Amino acid sequence: MLSPEDRACLESARRMVCGDKGDIYVFDDGKLLVSSAFALDPSRDPIDALIVAVSHAVKLHLAGVDLGELRRDLVAAGMGEDLADSVHDHLSEVSVEDWKQVRARVKFYEDDNARIAAFDTDNSGESS
Repeated sequence: MLSPEDRACLESARRMVCGDKGDIYVFDDGKLLVSSAFALDPSRDPIDALIVAVSHAVKLHLAGVDLGELRRDLVAAGMGEDLADSVHDHLSEVSVEDWKQVRARVKFYEDDNARIAAFDTDNSGESS
């Protein structure tokens, strides 16, 4: 189950990489709902791999890691210069307002998890 922060980071990475402007919802299992629900497959699709890499970098940057340090860490982890540069470039183009929106989506997914947990608790023990 993805954390609210993971879900918001995955959503923002999808927007950064693919340019989505409309509604996106990330399920707690990592599936995305854009126009239809789908799962990312980073081992087979380079765009999916970039979305996952950007998502991890977004999460680290939200935790306070500098973008230059993120790039160096990506290269050190074996990502390769070109892909690390691409991730860095995507994050460098994010405005202060967009970072606020990512944080707002973290809160949205926290609330979403709370609603789901409350629903599951309310229905536990009932027979069908």
